[in-house]
Amino acid sequence: MLAHQLSDLVLRLMASAMESSVTEHQGRMVEFLRDAIPFDAAWWGWSNLSGGRLTIVRSTTHALPRSFESAVRAVMHIDPFVRHGRSLPVFSMTQDLATAVVDPAYRSFAEAFRLQAILNGHCRLGAGSSFNFFMSLYRHQGAVFSQAEAADFRIILRHLEQSLSLSLRAEIRARAPQGGEAAVVDHEGQLVRASRGFLPALAAEGLAPRSRAAVLRRLGVGQGQWQGQGVVLKSEPYAEDLTVIRMERPGLWDLLAPQERRVAELVLSGLTMREIAASHRVSPHTVRNQLATIYRKTGAAGKMDLARRLGPSE
Repeated sequence: MLAHQLSDLVLRLMASAMESSVTEHQGRMVEFLRDAIPFDAAWWGWSNLSGGRLTIVRSTTHALPRSFESAVRAVMHIDPFVRHGRSLPVFSMTQDLATAVVDPAYRSFAEAFRLQAILNGHCRLGAGSSFNFFMSLYRHQGAVFSQAEAADFRIILRHLEQSLSLSLRAEIRARAPQGGEAAVVDHEGQLVRASRGFLPALAAEGLAPRSRAAVLRRLGVGQGQWQGQGVVLKSEPYAEDLTVIRMERPGLWDLLAPQERRVAELVLSGLTMREIAASHRVSPHTVRNQLATIYRKTGAAGKMDLARRLGPSE
């Protein structure tokens, strides 16, 4: 690939990343790539090799039937590209299925989708990340992918990943609460991408690595919340196999324990300490102590000040 062709491709990728959603950009990205390396179909996304297990997340296909993804996942354990490139930070390899020595099950899979030539590659997302951006290009007939195309693909992959990460980061920033941070994780709690301040703020919580991994893993399986000393993490679905975690500074309501929240709500509704004690079947002395704790945590000087500081509960 000539220098001016690569430069034009990079400019088009970055412009698309800045003006498009992640989904729109992925569609444009594959069209830009086809101008540089002709192909008939493609499959790409993010992969994570952890604990000897390969996980694929947010994968996308181009010009392939819906059944392709389940079929390709079923042969991942015998995929020759995974075997050759799994430990390399940047990798590309081409294969002609007519002459390659592959497992019969893998050959059957390739023949079922008319895959004659395959060009596969990946690159590590960044320092400390266990995720790769991967892409496979396919030709149904005609010339096989050349070694020159494989070398160009190895260079292009990094730019594809950077443009996709730029688009994803913009979407993550849009999902972050005002003044907060956000990140996208898989169902194992492995970080795919995060806004700039997410990891430093999480590190400031002082959690041991195992505890931090446990928090992200718990939030990664669905909607949930975790409160630290300086941040509150809330998770919600992002895609079929990914979760977005929103990080914000705790509000005054978040500083209160569940029982203290209930007492505060009843105080703000106008109940007396004796009425609250009767409804909770505790002594007025217990309610008085809880209210003193609420005042201390919120900095309120009395009931009127507490109402002004807390406002309505969420």
